[in-house]
Amino acid sequence: MKNHLSAPLTGLALALSVTLASNQPSQAQSQSRLFTCALRDKYPVTVVRHPTRGSVPLIVWTNTSQISDTWTPQKRCQEVSDRFQKLQNQGQLRILKTGTVNGQSVICGLGTNQGACDRKNVLLTMTKDRDPNQVLEQLLNTRVGAGGEAVYLSGDQEGHIKPTINRDGTVSVDIDQVINSNSEPLW
Repeated sequence: MKNHLSAPLTGLALALSVTLASNQPSQAQSQSRLFTCALRDKYPVTVVRHPTRGSVPLIVWTNTSQISDTWTPQKRCQEVSDRFQKLQNQGQLRILKTGTVNGQSVICGLGTNQGACDRKNVLLTMTKDRDPNQVLEQLLNTRVGAGGEAVYLSGDQEGHIKPTINRDGTVSVDIDQVINSNSEPLW
């Protein structure tokens, strides 16, 4: 009797593990990503080297940045690109999430959506008058004619990535949605 139950249960477990594994990016794919600061059309750009798509621009930095304007665009690009890479190397860059660290609004990188922003995972710090939830939405969905924001992230074919609004009021998005989207940031 035990053998009659174990075969279907083993088959179900195998099917579930294959389904779950196919929904996750491969370890090799995510580990081979390299975040750097590059220069494009005279602007510093945070880019990620994708294993199949090549160099994918994520954030275009200009002088009128809405994210803490105390640094030059080049310095901010280098620092933020380094932060992305550090979290990537640690396996902690699956989710972009908003939060507050030391009383400042931030966007951070996390391994899962269950964590919270802290000083070790901050990617971007906003000025006091900026709502990080709005900034993340703008970063994901800014397009030509949408107010001229200075920092852009790429979106999907329609130009929008829909972030998740969490129970605690923070907003998050899967980094793979951003990297694997088909459009480029517009200037």
